[in-house]
Amino acid sequence: MGTRGILRSLSAGTAAFLIGVACGSPAPPAAEGVPAGREAGAAPVTAAASTAVPPVATVRLGYLPIMSHAPFFVAQEKGYWREAGVEVEGTEFQGSDQMMPFLASGQLDVAGGSAGAGFLNALYQGVSGSIVATMSGVSPDGPSPGALVVRQEDYHSGRYTHPGQLRGRRVAANGTGVYGEFLLDRALRLGGITINDVDFVTLSFPDMVTALAGGSLDAALLTEPWVVQVEERGLGVPIARERLDPNGQTQVVLYGEQFMRNNSEGARRFMVGYLRALRDLKRTDFKDPGDAVIIEKYTKLRPEVILRSVPPYVDGEGRVNIAHLELQQRFYLERGYLNYREPLDLQRFVDYSWLEYARQQLGPYQP
Repeated sequence: MGTRGILRSLSAGTAAFLIGVACGSPAPPAAEGVPAGREAGAAPVTAAASTAVPPVATVRLGYLPIMSHAPFFVAQEKGYWREAGVEVEGTEFQGSDQMMPFLASGQLDVAGGSAGAGFLNALYQGVSGSIVATMSGVSPDGPSPGALVVRQEDYHSGRYTHPGQLRGRRVAANGTGVYGEFLLDRALRLGGITINDVDFVTLSFPDMVTALAGGSLDAALLTEPWVVQVEERGLGVPIARERLDPNGQTQVVLYGEQFMRNNSEGARRFMVGYLRALRDLKRTDFKDPGDAVIIEKYTKLRPEVILRSVPPYVDGEGRVNIAHLELQQRFYLERGYLNYREPLDLQRFVDYSWLEYARQQLGPYQP
């Protein structure tokens, strides 16, 4: 991934800005993932919005147009943030690695993504923020939402039926120094090889699907709902998925340092709306048709595909599996992505005070 040169705000009050990463590919179309006539920062058209209190804080959010970021979409469209008195201005990114410079500089207040190399380096340099809540993970005993997928014709011909056959082949993940790369390495290790043994490239999830269909890619580490999408279209077959990363922590919510220091009221109110949405999705295991319609608005994926997908695993109390993040940190150290040599104690960078406030307001999770 990392090929988008321009990021645009999805809020009427926020200007588009340039990012100095990527390869200079064309900018994505405006307002992708937002319903016609709506902005991500606009008042949601829901019954809940009628009881909303006047906004007392504005929060600048970075998100990805993927299923695991559904708590953001649900909180926005159901009016949970408006009810909490916070106005959210959303900016769509194509990779969590792209968000980190903006979170560190204070141009974003909140980001959803993997606690990857960019964030860890920022922690080390003392210029970033904190891990404040879970976003998505892998269940202890079920399949992962992510899967290593090969082209259908290659699978049925016997060319690629297990990861070990991909040595020297062109294989993609959605970025470097992010969870997708970590999970790809774990999938390849099931076949006795590592990411160092393949021709590793980075592409966005939609571009991976296109590359698989066109034959320019041998395998891809996809996440839902792209996995079920390529299966139903006859484009690909998963060869590594079951118990690929049990109890894995795939995505977290990150607060920027300036946001926590200068907008503590916004930080509290944002978390109340976020935790309400997370619990909605937890209760239905992402199978509510209304939530699927909301997710479609931001991902451009059909609700029926979303409902058939393997859902992300979320903790109803919002807690993060720090031990698994430390496992990822060791992988990034081995890959040479980090600006330090000894692992950081990541527990030092977790701040549950905002989550505890939200839990006090909402009470314990009730299935």
